[in-house]
Amino acid sequence: MDEYGNWIYLTPMVLGGIATVLAAGWKFLGIGNPPTSEGPLDTLYALGRRIRKVDSEAELSDIEEEIDDILKEQRAKSAAGDESAVDDATLNVAAHRLEGLIHDRRAMLAKRPAVASVA
Repeated sequence: MDEYGNWIYLTPMVLGGIATVLAAGWKFLGIGNPPTSEGPLDTLYALGRRIRKVDSEAELSDIEEEIDDILKEQRAKSAAGDESAVDDATLNVAAHRLEGLIHDRRAMLAKRPAVASVA
């Protein structure tokens, strides 16, 4: 805290964290430039696009497993001190958004009228 009671030393960290969360959210919404290289976040964003087109519960379950695998891998890298790991805040934003998309898609699939099979 400086002489005026401001937390000037924490400001860069707070602003950096907020910027990271906003950037991840904007990228998820499709705002901004497309990714130039395929990384874990790009894979998660691609899964988000796939979720919107899924037609079955089984496909959603497969996507959930893929998401879990990516998150486990990145968290293991982070715990091991690997600098190529995606930071936890960004992973949490992506995972939360994907959970919401999966939940919404499941609700839509449940509301679809049953289609009678033609014999």
